[in-house]
Amino acid sequence: MLKKTMLIGVMCVSLLGISQTQCNGLTKDSVQCKNTTKSESKLCYLHDKMYVKDDKMSQKCKGITKKNKFCKNKTKNESGLCYRHEEN
Repeated sequence: MLKKTMLIGVMCVSLLGISQTQCNGLTKDSVQCKNTTKSESKLCYLHDKMYVKDDKMSQKCKGITKKNKFCKNKTKNESGLCYRHEEN
């Protein structure tokens, strides 16, 4: 009974088009790309020319540690501080 239920669930998901598909792009060696995608173009982020990356770039935290050294964590916060130094 459980196998039948799972099979029906898998069929419903595939019919709705929720599943991921393999990228249709080609690598430099003319082999199909192995990345998966959910986009309608059927191309991964590497092959899709219209892909836009998140505009927030991570930067090194501007905080100072207890040992009086610069923090090595990265952050996307506008303040320039990581999660540990932003609270202080």
